[in-house]
Amino acid sequence: MGFYVGIDLGTTNSTVSVIQTKNTDDSPLDTLTTCPIFQYKTIGEFIADECLPSALNFDIDNRRVYTGLYAKNIYASGEQSLQTAVSVKTRIGSDARLEIPSRFRKNITQIFDMKECSAFFIRTIVDSLKKNFPKLADIITNECVVTVPAAFNDDERVATQNAVLLGGFKSCKILDEPTAALLSYINSDSYDDSADDDTIYKLVYDIGGGTLDVSIAKLTTDFFGDYKVDIVALSDRMNLGGDNFDRLLGAYFLKEFENTNEPIQSYSKEKQAKIIARIVSQAEDCKIKLNKLILNCGNDQRKLDKVKLGVEFELIDNMYVNGIVLNKKILDELFTCYTSPEEKFGLIAPIKTALQRANLKKENISEVILTGGMAQFYAVNEAIHKFFKDIPISTVEDTRIAVSRGAALYHWSLDEDNDADDVKKISTISNRLAANIYVRNSEGIFELLVPYDLSETKGTFNYIISDDNVTYFPFYLYSGNGDITTTYTQLAGRMIKAKPEYKRGSKIPIDWEIDENKVITIKIQDDDNIKLSRLLTPAEISNNVINRYSINRS
Repeated sequence: MGFYVGIDLGTTNSTVSVIQTKNTDDSPLDTLTTCPIFQYKTIGEFIADECLPSALNFDIDNRRVYTGLYAKNIYASGEQSLQTAVSVKTRIGSDARLEIPSRFRKNITQIFDMKECSAFFIRTIVDSLKKNFPKLADIITNECVVTVPAAFNDDERVATQNAVLLGGFKSCKILDEPTAALLSYINSDSYDDSADDDTIYKLVYDIGGGTLDVSIAKLTTDFFGDYKVDIVALSDRMNLGGDNFDRLLGAYFLKEFENTNEPIQSYSKEKQAKIIARIVSQAEDCKIKLNKLILNCGNDQRKLDKVKLGVEFELIDNMYVNGIVLNKKILDELFTCYTSPEEKFGLIAPIKTALQRANLKKENISEVILTGGMAQFYAVNEAIHKFFKDIPISTVEDTRIAVSRGAALYHWSLDEDNDADDVKKISTISNRLAANIYVRNSEGIFELLVPYDLSETKGTFNYIISDDNVTYFPFYLYSGNGDITTTYTQLAGRMIKAKPEYKRGSKIPIDWEIDENKVITIKIQDDDNIKLSRLLTPAEISNNVINRYSINRS
């Protein structure tokens, strides 16, 4: 029996899809399903839903963590503001930490990093899989495919893998979210390939809660009908998504509140956190409600002109945000910084970057595929349609679950014995990166180690010693594009002990290799791995602090 797991570890929601097969020629589409994830709505009310909101509530006094809807509701209420967290995905792989204080004891705190926070979501998923498939408990956690934004760098990919290992899986593969969405889309009932040529270009626009990815995929079919997907271009990393729109609208609410009340800085740290949590959560709710009203109007301008939404809610201490009436015109003006095609940090900027890198014009794109939680937001749709005009634009069938379904299909396809006539498989995926990888030498000069459009998966770099009597030399990696080095992101690195024979001018061969997960291994020739960013050992997993916490236990 085959059991294949695909996980979308999302900024706003996480989902898991599975495939079960008995024979190698069974169609995975027959059993592809998105599993319900068990979580609390309120303490005492356990529910199962396809989406697990990516929110955490910590009770360090009793060593409990609550994930999902209950934690999201706590965050929205503004209560326990210092014990709740959301949107940890956008910080995974960084040095960011959460310092969670006790609710009842002074000076008692617990620190979690972002991979540990993400691991709590994975553990929730593992527990749910075991409840859904009790007879398969022994094989469920053997391996999975987990998705990441295409622009995730090496540190972020390794941190994601470590989160999955901490969460209970023995092994995991990484797949870029746009590629997963594309695989789901081309195997859906809504996909019509009758007009496709042997070679076509599809642009996948993936905008979620915290990240925006644009990939241009060149699709060619082989003799057997399998798809070869060559990612000919990726956009730069962009932390832009629903959270940004929520914060912008929340800032608008806060400005109106502060016109008649004390500024937020006058409140205690805990009350400031409560204000921010409540105002951003209310902004998200208003955004969703008004978006639904706008979409229901279609292209009827007269109806659009009449759409309005009154805003009133308690912010803190019986003080209210009120007297605000939202309409499409106000949102249009508020979100111009993202929707304008000329904005460098806007919705269209990554499309232009990807087209330029692919050496294509927008007319060369046969279809635009929208996916992600924000794909159905009216402002995103309007911006994309204005830019592409007559080019077909499609949205995946269910933006919430398409990525995890694609990941499950990819996991199934990794088993070379599997073969089904009705499935469009991806036979190969290119290793293209979103950014170049540089080494910064002891003189502060950035030298190219791995180009983003790499044609080889391994190579050798000669590091030149520039000092006399060197004891240690620095080896630090950076990712970035263009000539402005201040925009580069520092990755893992270390000081390396020099051998006695090293002197000024010595050339030290450094071997690098990139695997199918776009994770880089770096070695001094005939020596051990010298990169700090690495997978956790079994001992490190078993001794991690999260093992002392129970999840979703009353």
